[in-house]
Amino acid sequence: MMNLAAAMVTAATALTATAVDAEPQAAPDGAIVVTGTRTPRSLREAPVRTDIIGPAVLERAAPRNLADAIDFLPAARSESNCQNCNTTEIQLLGLPGAYNQILLDGLPLMTGVAAVYGVEQIPAVLVDRIEVVKGGASVLYGPGAVAGVVNVIPLRPERDTIRAAMDVQHLAGRSSVFGSLLGAKTFSTGFINLFAQAEHSPAIDLNDDGYSELARRKLVTVGARGEWRPGDATTVAVDYQFTSERRRGGNAFDRAAYLANIAEQIDSDVHRGTISVTQDLGPDLRAIATYALSRLKRRSFYGGLGDVETDPGASGFDAAALAEAVAISRRQYGRTHDSFDYGEVRLEASAGAHSLLGGVQYRRESVTDRAEDVDRTRLATLVSGSFDTLGAFVRDEWTLGTGLRLILGARLDKSSALSSVIASPRIGLWASPSPSLVLRANYSTGYRAPEVFSEDIHVAILGAAPIRVVNAPGLAAERADSVAIGFDWRPTWNDGAVTLDGQAYFTRLRDTFFLGAVETANDGSLFQTRVNAGGSRVAGAEMTLGYRFTSTLNASVGAAYIDARYDDPQVVFDEAGTVLATRRYLKSPRLSGVGQAVWRMTPSFDAFLAARYTGPMRVLNNRLGAVRRSNDFLVLDLTGTRHFPVGDTGREVDVTFGIKNLTDVRQRDLESGPERDSDYVYGPRQPRTLFVRINAHF
Repeated sequence: MMNLAAAMVTAATALTATAVDAEPQAAPDGAIVVTGTRTPRSLREAPVRTDIIGPAVLERAAPRNLADAIDFLPAARSESNCQNCNTTEIQLLGLPGAYNQILLDGLPLMTGVAAVYGVEQIPAVLVDRIEVVKGGASVLYGPGAVAGVVNVIPLRPERDTIRAAMDVQHLAGRSSVFGSLLGAKTFSTGFINLFAQAEHSPAIDLNDDGYSELARRKLVTVGARGEWRPGDATTVAVDYQFTSERRRGGNAFDRAAYLANIAEQIDSDVHRGTISVTQDLGPDLRAIATYALSRLKRRSFYGGLGDVETDPGASGFDAAALAEAVAISRRQYGRTHDSFDYGEVRLEASAGAHSLLGGVQYRRESVTDRAEDVDRTRLATLVSGSFDTLGAFVRDEWTLGTGLRLILGARLDKSSALSSVIASPRIGLWASPSPSLVLRANYSTGYRAPEVFSEDIHVAILGAAPIRVVNAPGLAAERADSVAIGFDWRPTWNDGAVTLDGQAYFTRLRDTFFLGAVETANDGSLFQTRVNAGGSRVAGAEMTLGYRFTSTLNASVGAAYIDARYDDPQVVFDEAGTVLATRRYLKSPRLSGVGQAVWRMTPSFDAFLAARYTGPMRVLNNRLGAVRRSNDFLVLDLTGTRHFPVGDTGREVDVTFGIKNLTDVRQRDLESGPERDSDYVYGPRQPRTLFVRINAHF
């Protein structure tokens, strides 16, 4: 899917709310975006600030997945949350992944359950660009869009094409392989894309304790996407994807998971499909009807034997202790089914100075999570529930005059998990007092209903003991109000060589969801309870400066400050007389920065240097009963791309090579051994990595 280097070029420029082009020229403010308003707008005229990770950058630097690419947006980062299985989330505005919504072509097909491992499963071969909007977006996208949305926009071919990619990475003495293939056929009445992608990554032990820090992964994705125009006024779009992943972390990879001291093994299959019909009803009116579904099946193992000697020839071997541990471990399997259906009908219209949008959405999700033994015998039902939400929304983009627009929006949602209707208003102002300056101001809202989230299905491991998550009785919806003020400045000095962009934001959360300290149930099992923790807030600002030194050399640098904290201290650890509380969100650094430079050294060779800074953050270690302050990290990437034209028809073979995380900065106090706290992991997700990638476009 995506490789770090691509993300780097992306990051610093996407920061500026402009897309990074393949050529080292000014970013195209005329690029079309859709996420902020759900209608096409040029990047500069979009009333809601939108950051873009563009296709040219994705191809040049070759990030493998969405998490790799997002890392280099300011006020956005990926974070690994498990030392065993590497479940990864995307943070926006310093808030955990459950606070943002991942969209596939504007549709919320990445459910909370699927998002546990989903950010590493989106097929990059089909991605045209990634759009990111920070701040509450529930007025358009419903529940979950509290910190913002990440919208993956698929490729729309303009001609018949074949794209193939092969990527080999070498890290910590091991190699991983990635490959993809896409074929596109265009017709006078539409197009069809057929695609496939595969990845194989070995388990990697970074501290030589016999337990992995990077999980073994085998991933295959296949699918098709097409559009058909049966008439001038009608367009039918169909999309289908199937993803299969086999993932395992821990130790003793040559044995069944239940015979390892620690193992997290997840075998998942996901089907996703969409059909959408767009009908033009007049020159200024059209209707869109969409149905989408997602079906996930997952068999998992979270646990293991713990600190028990398994070698009969080793000193300290105790056959009775091993037999007792095996009897427990063989009952730590699980099976999860997640079924999601989504329907929407909306109207888009233009009436004089007004651009209008309105519609109705319905979503339903059913989740079942059961405990099993190694023989697949059902032991218990841990989670079983269905949740549905019916929502109606309207939005008016009102042109008040030249260089001045007002955006008004509102939404009503009725969730089956709540007794009352949720109202989500929105108001924004876009102004351009001069051709070089754009100002934006927005107030938006978001909410989360007390449903099933990613952390409920992913089971953390303390030693070899699983930790489950339960909702407190009467858990209320979490609500958010967000304010953002920003500017884009494009002075004409030196032929537009300078760009400066900035944004300040403030988000107030009410009835904040909070996972309390690990507790022990009557049967000896471990659990955490999700409660309403009163209020919390996020305040921050970001700014980016770009400069075009010459027609062949571009550079930009950006920085962000985010302060995410609770109104009152929250207890994160309570055991054996030790109580730890904090007002700050854990694993949420206040300072971050990105920088990049692109140098077209010759017409056929590009050099790329990128840097990403992550400031210190607070991290909880449950094994030690301590909240620690991490080091800061400065990650450097250096890559080069050689272009080989094939004929004179735009066909090309590109070879990209380089080093990611050049100085190998990463967490050094990794937990070790069978008693480790798997949640105590932070910072850069990969060590120093050498890579080469070949992209062919025909």
